[in-house]
Amino acid sequence: MLRQKSASALAAILLLSASLAACSKPAEEAPMAEETMPADAAAETAPTVEDAPSGPKTEAPSIPQLAYDYSFGLSAPEKGLQDMVTGHQDACTIAGSATCQVLSLNTRTGSEYGQAQHTLVLRATPQWIGLFRKNLTNELKAVGGQIETQQIATEDLSVAMIDREAHIKNQIALRDNLQQTLRTHKGKLAEVADIRRELAEVQSGIDAAQTALATMKKRVAMSQLTLTYTPTSAVAMKGTWAPFSAAIGNLGPNFVSVLTVLITVFGYLLPIGLVAAPVAWWVRRNRNPKAAPKTIQRPGQA
Repeated sequence: MLRQKSASALAAILLLSASLAACSKPAEEAPMAEETMPADAAAETAPTVEDAPSGPKTEAPSIPQLAYDYSFGLSAPEKGLQDMVTGHQDACTIAGSATCQVLSLNTRTGSEYGQAQHTLVLRATPQWIGLFRKNLTNELKAVGGQIETQQIATEDLSVAMIDREAHIKNQIALRDNLQQTLRTHKGKLAEVADIRRELAEVQSGIDAAQTALATMKKRVAMSQLTLTYTPTSAVAMKGTWAPFSAAIGNLGPNFVSVLTVLITVFGYLLPIGLVAAPVAWWVRRNRNPKAAPKTIQRPGQA
């Protein structure tokens, strides 16, 4: 009985496997049928150009290549101002040169700016600048500061970049032609020298154009961010005593300007006076001849 059951089970397994193989075989032969399709039939079934729907060809719109320049004027108490400048500089440095770059840091001190005024210039990706702007407001509120001024300038470099790329392609084609001419030319040595000179000029123009194009692409990829940090006391002083401070600040330049004008006028009048004074003295002397001496009569003389 056990042998009969095992035999029947084995038969059932074989039958099931055969049926599965039969079912899978048409699916595997289908691609082969497509591959062995006659070329004529494929040509008949393929859509022709005439059958294709006709319509105006629309080119995909080009993405504007915009260069952004951000400028923010910040004010905060002097105690936390330096820490803020250092924190922003460190955040840019930690992000890496591929994301953010520190271009310059300038500090000016004097009565006009209160204790000190800092200017930090960065170049960063739009994503980094967007995150920085989101966190800036909260950071200023934490230290008691605020944004005094903000400005966003945009420059469209699309046309300039397209023109530059077209110019580079034309110059490269010209360079290739000159190189081919130089290899096959069998003329005079002076002609070869002229071709080499022109080839050098064309290559120099290509290098300059490629540098300018790379600069424009970098401006598009990374925007410039200028941050100006001013103490809160200096901002208040500028708002209340702005006219007086301006007058005091212009006292020295105004004095120097007036003195410069006087010296300039004196420089023009001095040579004229040196020439005109002797002439006027001579004319006056000739117009008034010396009068005859008067005789004084003494008493007793007739």
